[in-house]
Amino acid sequence: MKRAAATLSVSAMFALALSAAGARAEVTPIEPSPRDPSRPAFQLYAEFDLPALGIGVVFAGARLVRTQKAWCAPRCDEKDLNAFDRLTAGRWDPAWTNVSNIGIAAVIAAPAIYLLADEGPLNALNDAVVIGEAALLASATSTIMTVAAGRPRPFLYGDKAPLEDRNTVDASMSFISSHTAISFAVATSTWMTYRRLHPRSRAHWLVLAVGDAAATLVGTARMLAGRHFPTDVLSGAIVGTSVGVMVPALHGAPVQVVPTAGKDHAGLAVTGFF
Repeated sequence: MKRAAATLSVSAMFALALSAAGARAEVTPIEPSPRDPSRPAFQLYAEFDLPALGIGVVFAGARLVRTQKAWCAPRCDEKDLNAFDRLTAGRWDPAWTNVSNIGIAAVIAAPAIYLLADEGPLNALNDAVVIGEAALLASATSTIMTVAAGRPRPFLYGDKAPLEDRNTVDASMSFISSHTAISFAVATSTWMTYRRLHPRSRAHWLVLAVGDAAATLVGTARMLAGRHFPTDVLSGAIVGTSVGVMVPALHGAPVQVVPTAGKDHAGLAVTGFF
C-alpha cells in the first residue's frame, strides 16, 4: 500500500498543480496574447507549469539516491517469477540495450522536429513544455515505483550478464520500465498536441500509430536486452499512455474559436484568457 500511495502521490501533485490552472485566478500566462488563434496548442502559466517541471525533475531523479542492491544478487531463482515473466528471465543482450536507448532518443526528438516545422520556434517551445511535462511525470511515477519495488532485472536470473553488472544498484530497478513509460507519454502527448493543432485532420491517427509503434519498439528492446520483464513494459505503457492523455488535457488552449449567431448575424468569435 505504501508503494502505491507513493506513486499516486506523484501523479496527484502533478494533476493538482496543472488542473489548478483551470481556475485562472491571478495567474500569469507565459504567452498572454498569441498572434495566431490556433497557435500554440496549449496555454502555459508560470505559477503552475514551472513548479510542475521542478517537482518532476526531483522525483525523476529519485533513483540516483538508491544504494541497495537487488535482494537476491548476484543470482536470482526463476521459481520466484510468474510464468509470463519467465519468458525474459536470464536474458542479456547489450545490443538491444543500445537499440532501446536510440529508440527513446528518436521518440523524444521527433516531436521537437515536428513542432518546429509546424509552428515555428516560440510556439514549438511552448508546446514542447507540455510534452516535456508528460515525459517528466511518466519518469517520476515510474522512478518512484521502481525505487519502492526494488525488483531485480531479468539478467539477474542467469549467468550471462557480467558479475559486476549483476551486483550494481541498477540491477534492482526493473519494475516499471521508465524507458517505456516515457516513450508512450511522449508519443501520446504528441498525438494530443497534433489533434489540437489540426482538429479537422484525420492524419492524427497516423501520428498515434507511428508514435505507439516506436514506443512499442523501445519496450520490446528493453525486454530482449534483459533489462525488463513483460509486466514491467506493460505497466510502463499503461502509465505512459495515461499521463500522455492527462497532462495535455489539463492544459487549456490560449484561445478558442466558437460559433456565434444572432438575429442579424452569424460567425466565429475568438475567446481566451489573457
